[in-house]
Amino acid sequence: MSVRSDSNSYLTEEQQQVYQLRESLERNGGSPVGFLGLLAAVVKADTWRKVPSGVNGEKPFADFTDFLQAKPPFGLGTKVEHVRVLLQIPHPHEGVPHIRQEMDEMRAVVNKLLGPDLSADPVFQDAQRFGTYATSGGWLFGLMVARSVHKNRGQRPGTVVAQAGELAGPSQKIPLTAFAAAARCSTDRVSRFYNAWERAATAGLVPACDELRPGDTVELPDTSLWSTYFTSFERSTDRREAIAEQAEASGTSYSKALDIATNPSALRTAILADPKAATAAHEALMDRLEDDSELQRSMARALAEAPQLKKALATEARRTDQLDYVRKIAEEGTVKTLAGRCIEAPAQVKAEAERYLTQLENTALDGPAESVAQAYEAVQQLITETIEANPEISLQERRARFHSQVTKASKTFQQLALDDVADLYEADVVSELEALQTAVTTCLEGIKRGALKQ
Repeated sequence: MSVRSDSNSYLTEEQQQVYQLRESLERNGGSPVGFLGLLAAVVKADTWRKVPSGVNGEKPFADFTDFLQAKPPFGLGTKVEHVRVLLQIPHPHEGVPHIRQEMDEMRAVVNKLLGPDLSADPVFQDAQRFGTYATSGGWLFGLMVARSVHKNRGQRPGTVVAQAGELAGPSQKIPLTAFAAAARCSTDRVSRFYNAWERAATAGLVPACDELRPGDTVELPDTSLWSTYFTSFERSTDRREAIAEQAEASGTSYSKALDIATNPSALRTAILADPKAATAAHEALMDRLEDDSELQRSMARALAEAPQLKKALATEARRTDQLDYVRKIAEEGTVKTLAGRCIEAPAQVKAEAERYLTQLENTALDGPAESVAQAYEAVQQLITETIEANPEISLQERRARFHSQVTKASKTFQQLALDDVADLYEADVVSELEALQTAVTTCLEGIKRGALKQ
């Protein structure tokens, strides 16, 4: 029973019948004369059970729904709801008794095969809505706002926008205030969903609000990403509403969040006593930091006024720089020398950096500062030994360091104001300059002697 081709000459009698039934759907839209008559024949003869259900297989369809939805050439490639609609259309010749009987029998069998139409059941409808929200979270509400609301800024040519109090037509959007009034909620709440969608659009996850029209549907991102773009920190005037929205966006309990928010002492106690609570508080503050300028200033002041934090910040910055140095050698195979030159890392240095990096990454946060410093110093020492062992590289390194020092000294001297130095006479300054002149002369003579030897 395996299908060889969609060509009529290669189809079995049963496959030919299925082919004709599918053609009635694709070519003429499933007209009652063609589709209902062919469907009656397929159901009466159990033809759908006699054709293979897939490529290189002899196993037939066990479920009528699978037969309807299976891609051609095996099934009809249609949706169950489409077939239910076609079943409700009368056959043009149902006035003839035997055709009416044939249609009644076919409809009874097909409806039995398909089972009850759950889409018309209010319980099933609620379950579908529940499932849609469970899988899409706040994105579903964001889409409703994005496709229905226009903020009247950056309006695209040709966009029709309904005025406040008007009902939107097929291609109209309404102002944010009108949408909020229809939804019986605050404009701040609608605005936050609009802004969250726009942030996600900027990140390339969804189409921009201006690209959507009322009724449009799009593939929604994973529900866990919604809280990345949605924030209730856009200055809601209702504290409880802000907490409710954030709880909804993150899938947490509103009542628990409200209880914690209204008991700061308990919140502080949990943070002081429990490392997990402190970590959660830290992550929440960092998430809020981007949108809350007042919190940014408060955090900056705390860092500036706390010596222990400044010391920890400096230590962490040094640890990060040292870790990046080791990682760059291990991953890119390049080394920045003390003279500032970027050279290819010798195999031994690269291997040692990889070993240290593996050890560090097996510990929390890429290793404590002491371990990172030890790895950095070990790799630096190995680089120094490698350079000193190679006369050519060592000479290049000395030249680079010398050139860098001379350049810095030259720039420093050139920055001096020399237009009116007569008023700046000091014996100590004269002595310093004379010593500098002697050093420069000695340096020039040495370099020139080296040039003569070459």
